[in-house]
Amino acid sequence: MNDKNNKLPLYQVLFALMAGEKLTVQKAFRLFHTTELRQIVSRLRRRGYDIKDRILSAETDGRTSRFKEYYMVTANK
Repeated sequence: MNDKNNKLPLYQVLFALMAGEKLTVQKAFRLFHTTELRQIVSRLRRRGYDIKDRILSAETDGRTSRFKEYYMVTANK
C-alpha cells in the first residue's frame, strides 16, 4: 500500500479541524471514509496540535449513546 495514501486521512482531518470543523467518528467516516479518527487525533496530538474533545450523548431507539467530538480552538473568530 502506498504510504502517501495512508497519510491522506490524517491531513484531511487536520485541515478540517484547523478550519473550525468539529468531528466525530461517524462524521469523519462520512467525510473522509476513515474509521480511524481516534488514532489520527492521537498522532496529531503527539505532533503538537492542540486538539480538544468533549463527550456528547444522543438518544437513539430509546438508548443513550456517548461519543467524543474533536475540535481545535482557532484564533479566527
